[in-house]
Amino acid sequence: MEKTDEAGFSLLGVLIAVMIIGVVATIAVPKFNSMIVMANTSKIQADLSTLDAAVAVYEAQEGNVPTELSQLKDYVNDVEKLKPPVGECFLKDSDGKAVKHTIKDTAYRLVETEHSALGPVKTRRAACDDHFSGDFGK
Repeated sequence: MEKTDEAGFSLLGVLIAVMIIGVVATIAVPKFNSMIVMANTSKIQADLSTLDAAVAVYEAQEGNVPTELSQLKDYVNDVEKLKPPVGECFLKDSDGKAVKHTIKDTAYRLVETEHSALGPVKTRRAACDDHFSGDFGK
């Protein structure tokens, strides 16, 4: 039998490499998905807090409450492009525990609320899926 000088990988070496990649992927993919959910949650919280602050400034300067997000264009950069992320986020349930929630809204909106601490004072707050910034998180 003639000996050749061809180099290459053995079948066993390739199988071991594929198995190692599979094990690493099995560990990494769930962590990656969890980080996406956390990033979505953080984006929603930041967006809603920014919009709530803009509503308060608008109300102080204009003397009335905005009814549409487009009225906040002077207070929020690119407010017309501000959209909730697609996918899942963490939403606090009635016990304060975080549960995964699939985001249904394609845009934020202003919802009329009433402050009971100050008497019957009506204002508006930014909402995503009828939840406010404090409702999201872990």
